[in-house]
Amino acid sequence: MDFVDLSIKVDLPYPEVIVSSPNPMEAKKLMNDYGGRESETTAIMQYAYQNYILGEEYPEIAKKLLDISVVEMEHHELLGETIAKLGGFPVIGGRNTFWNGSYVNYVTDVKRLLEADIQGEEFAIVNYEKTISIIQNESIKQLLRRIILDEEQHIVIFKAMLASLK
Repeated sequence: MDFVDLSIKVDLPYPEVIVSSPNPMEAKKLMNDYGGRESETTAIMQYAYQNYILGEEYPEIAKKLLDISVVEMEHHELLGETIAKLGGFPVIGGRNTFWNGSYVNYVTDVKRLLEADIQGEEFAIVNYEKTISIIQNESIKQLLRRIILDEEQHIVIFKAMLASLK
């Protein structure tokens, strides 16, 4: 199947996060997924950048990257709301540092760019799995598992994009 026809996210709802009392320590455990190096913030900015530079030569790839960035924005919103529900502050940064533009991979070669996107999604999945292992709230774990399904779908799309270039 052509990558253009692939859905940008899994057709399942995101679970509701239920927080019975504030837990800022639990909120901090989500910060790297929200705004760290391999985070939703980085994915949004990277895919937007790639959309801009590929738009002329690879319009279908550029459009799909922009669409995927919107899904990443949805993940970003869900994590930010969860951090706030837990009594944390969803600043754009990880646990130890603020986010910065050096986290974006600025490669311009379309094949290397897509390979970097695959690697970024794989890192994000590993990071979500680590977070799931240290989070206590089951509804947050369910949300993270659901987000992982979208990230896996993005890998499928990026691999299909790569295959379309050969």
